[in-house]
Amino acid sequence: MLRRCVLLSIVVCVWGGSVAGAAAQHELPYEFRGTHVALSIERFMGIDYVDFQGPSDGHASARLFLNANEPVPTSLARFGVDVFIERLSIGLAGGVTSDDVGIVAPRVGYLFGLTPTIGLWLRGGAFYAATPGPNYAGIYAEALFQWFPYSRIAFHLGPTLDIAFADDPNPNYVAIGLPELGMTAWL
Repeated sequence: MLRRCVLLSIVVCVWGGSVAGAAAQHELPYEFRGTHVALSIERFMGIDYVDFQGPSDGHASARLFLNANEPVPTSLARFGVDVFIERLSIGLAGGVTSDDVGIVAPRVGYLFGLTPTIGLWLRGGAFYAATPGPNYAGIYAEALFQWFPYSRIAFHLGPTLDIAFADDPNPNYVAIGLPELGMTAWL
């Protein structure tokens, strides 16, 4: 038993040291030191699965480019602004359509560097969506893989989860986006 504990301790120490090295590789001199601003367009392509509260069945839909067919307002493409303090991000996203639908979504996040060109941006926040019918408030989470083909441009792809609460008597819903695609420019 003691041998297993010692071996496990060694493995954990070696693994921990290698992860720190990999995270440090992604840091470029300008990238995550100090404060930076990121502008992004989010959820402009993707596949959404929506499950409304109640006896109805779930609804799956695919979007190619901007706002093709959204079953719910949280699937809207949106513009985002994030301020990075080191790797911690604080931001706001919002979008509107010609159908008088709008969403605003404040958030916080953290960007992990996995390789020199790939990162994982975990974000979460709240949202408020207004439509001609029901209005929604809720929470959301995103796990976006970032690919940096250039030092100041990143494409992101990943799953999203939206939990929305409607004003009564409208149904609440849960929406899962697999995958959602977007692009970020770093200033």
